[in-house]
Amino acid sequence: MPYLILSILFSTAILIAFRYFSRWKIDNLQAIVVNYLVAGSIGLLSYEGKVSLYDLAGKPWIGLTIILGMMFIATFFLFALSSQRAGVALTAVASRMSVIIPVTGGFLLFNEDLTFFKIIGLLIALPAIYLTFLNDSKQKFQLSTIWLPVAIFLGTGGNDLIMKYTDYHYIDKDLHLVLSVIFFMSLMIGSVILAIQFIKGVQQPAVKNLAAGILLGIFNFASTYFLFRSMDYFDSSVMFPVINSGIVMLAALADFTLFGIRLSLLNRLGIALAIVAIMFISMG
Repeated sequence: MPYLILSILFSTAILIAFRYFSRWKIDNLQAIVVNYLVAGSIGLLSYEGKVSLYDLAGKPWIGLTIILGMMFIATFFLFALSSQRAGVALTAVASRMSVIIPVTGGFLLFNEDLTFFKIIGLLIALPAIYLTFLNDSKQKFQLSTIWLPVAIFLGTGGNDLIMKYTDYHYIDKDLHLVLSVIFFMSLMIGSVILAIQFIKGVQQPAVKNLAAGILLGIFNFASTYFLFRSMDYFDSSVMFPVINSGIVMLAALADFTLFGIRLSLLNRLGIALAIVAIMFISMG
């Protein structure tokens, strides 16, 4: 349970950090690239074994971690694009509703038990997520952008499912090294994009972006590390709904307490339902 709680706390901290980035005029791309450097370095420095490219190439999980690294940063860019074109609320709902993918994978791929309480908890969690993110935004939705939240749904859910598959089949004592490879793969892709923008003069490096990236990297590594550790103790059908509901609930409360965003009656109902959903899923 401590790993699960810590994963929720650090994941929420990432969302809160991005809110402050907007206030402090932090360049997200620069912060993200630095974040991957920091997170990958933490994983590498905390790995107790020896590391060589030859041994790394022979690891059974290497292909999956490379895929995860590419999906991590691709999903991030899609999230930014979808927030701008399809709306923040719809993007957030799509990313959290993606819990359906790893939960379904847990039943089909990992022979997890489908209990009455899990079903009830999951059925409550989905409307809870929707209601918590529901807002009064007047942004118009266009059918031409529907592919963006759909891509967010598939990308986020696919990330969770592949992480669970990797942990279930391959990870023993290599967790820190696995995380390092994932983050460094994302770093390589992000660095190329950032370098192109520097060359074109679109971007200018700034110390505040470096500092923000360092903080984000610590949060990102901790969030992902505790997520993987939680997989050792919980079924996907329990862990992912609880984490997603917990993040949604804490993020909404953070909006209210830290940023003065008023919670509507439906938002409060969503938070209450998220608590009930976590209780039912935990009993499952």
